[in-house]
Amino acid sequence: MKSFSNSSSHQRPRWWLDLALSLVASLVAFSVSLFITEQQKLKNKKNTAWNVAQVTLSNIDELINNFDVVTTYYDDFRDQYEEIKGYGDLSKVPDTLCAEFIDYIEGWDIFAINRAPEMTFSTTFELWDYLENIPLIRRIGNCYAYSDAFIDFYNHDLQNINDLSKNSGMDNTTDYRKKLQIIMGYPPFQNYMRRSKATSSAYHNMVDRLREYNKQNKEDMKVSDEDLNNLVAPQHWASDEDDNAIFVVGPDM
Repeated sequence: MKSFSNSSSHQRPRWWLDLALSLVASLVAFSVSLFITEQQKLKNKKNTAWNVAQVTLSNIDELINNFDVVTTYYDDFRDQYEEIKGYGDLSKVPDTLCAEFIDYIEGWDIFAINRAPEMTFSTTFELWDYLENIPLIRRIGNCYAYSDAFIDFYNHDLQNINDLSKNSGMDNTTDYRKKLQIIMGYPPFQNYMRRSKATSSAYHNMVDRLREYNKQNKEDMKVSDEDLNNLVAPQHWASDEDDNAIFVVGPDM
C-alpha cells in the first residue's frame, strides 16, 4: 500500500505538467497562426493600397493629358485672334483663317474624364493609411483639388465664350465673314480677349502644378511613366458615358 501511494503522488505533478505544456504549446501555435494571418492581411491591404495608388497616379496623368489638350486649344485660339487683328482690315483675312477662328469659338465637343480613381481616393482613407506615406496622400489630394479647379475654371470660361457668342448676335447668321465682323467688333468680346493672356497663364499654372505634383508622387512610389502607361485607360467621348464620368467641354479632334 505504501509503495502504491508513493507512485501515485509522483505521477500526479507529471500529469499536470504535461497538460500545462500542451496548453502553452497550443497557445503559442494559435498566437503564431494569428500573427501570420494578421501579417498576411496587412500585406494584402498594403498591396491593395499600392495598386490603387498606381491606378490613381495613372488617372492623374490622364487628366494632365486632357488638360494639355484644352490649354493648347485655348492658346491656338488666342494666336489666331492676334493674327486676325494684325490684318487691320477684316476683309483681308483669308477665308481659311476666318473659318478656323469661328470654329474655335463655336466648334466645341464634349469628352469625359474618368473619376473612379478620384472617388476611390476620396472614400477609402482607411486604405490609404496602409501606404504609410502622409506626404504622398496629401499630394494626391492636392492633385485632385487642382483638377477640380481646372475643370471649374474652364467651364466658367467656356460659359463666358458661349454668352459672348450668343449676345453678340453672331449666332443669327451662318456666314463666317459676317460672324467674324460681328464678334471682332463686339466690345465685351474685345474686353474678354484683353484678359485672355491671364486666362492662359492660369491654365498653364494649374497644369504645371498638377504635373509637378504627380512627378513627385511617382518618385515617392518609385514607379516610372512606363509602369503607369500600362494602366492608363484610353480617352473616351460622350458616347461612352458611364457612371464614373464627369463631363468637361473639350475641342473637336
